[in-house]
Amino acid sequence: MINLQTKIFIFILLSFFVNVIFVFAGDDAETIIKKLQKKYDSIKDASVTYVQHVQFGVTKSEQSFTGTLTMKKGNKYRIEMEQQTIVTDGKSVWSLSKANNQVLIDKFREDPKSFSIDKIFMNLPANYNAALIGKEKFGKNEVSILKLTPKKDKVNFKWMKVWIDTDDYIMKKIQILENSDNLITYTLNEIKINQNVSDSIFQYVVPNGIEVIDLR
Repeated sequence: MINLQTKIFIFILLSFFVNVIFVFAGDDAETIIKKLQKKYDSIKDASVTYVQHVQFGVTKSEQSFTGTLTMKKGNKYRIEMEQQTIVTDGKSVWSLSKANNQVLIDKFREDPKSFSIDKIFMNLPANYNAALIGKEKFGKNEVSILKLTPKKDKVNFKWMKVWIDTDDYIMKKIQILENSDNLITYTLNEIKINQNVSDSIFQYVVPNGIEVIDLR
C-alpha cells in the first residue's frame, strides 16, 4: 500500500502538472519537459483543500475524510486532517496522532518510490503513458478524463486517473488504484498558488500535554 507521504506527493504533483501534460500531449517528450519546467518554476507555494475517499480492495469497506495541504518548494508541507497532522520543513517531520495524543518526530527522508515535487516532475512524461479516455459531466461543467499508466513496475499503483476542467485546466478529481486494489479518490475543492506562505507554517510547535517521541 502506498504510504501517506507518497500519496500526498502524487496528489500535489498531479494537482499542478497533469494539466500541462494534457494541454501539450501532442508534443514530444523534450518539449513537454521544457514546458513542465517553465510551469514548475512559476510555482513557489500552494494550498489545497480536498476530500479523500478510500475503497479497500480486500474488505470492500469504505472511508472518507477531509483535509488541507499547504506546500512550498524545498520539500516543505503541512497536512491537516481530522485525526492527524503532518508537518515537515524538509529536515524534520512531525506527525501528530490526535487519537494517541502523541507526536512522532523523525528526520525527513525521501522515499525513492515517492513522487516528491522537488525531484520527480521532470521524469513524468518519460515514466508514464498518458491517454485521454473520455469526457463526462462534473457539476455544471464538462471535464476530460486522463489516465496515466506506469511504464515500469517499480511503483505501488496500477494507474491514476484525473478529471480536468478544460475551460480553465483546473483539476477536479484524482483516482489512484493501488496494487492492493485499494481505490483512492481525491476531490479538490480549492487550489491557491503563490500566496507567499511563511516558512513558520512548516515548523510544528508541540502543544502542552502531548507526548513526544523523538526518533531523530
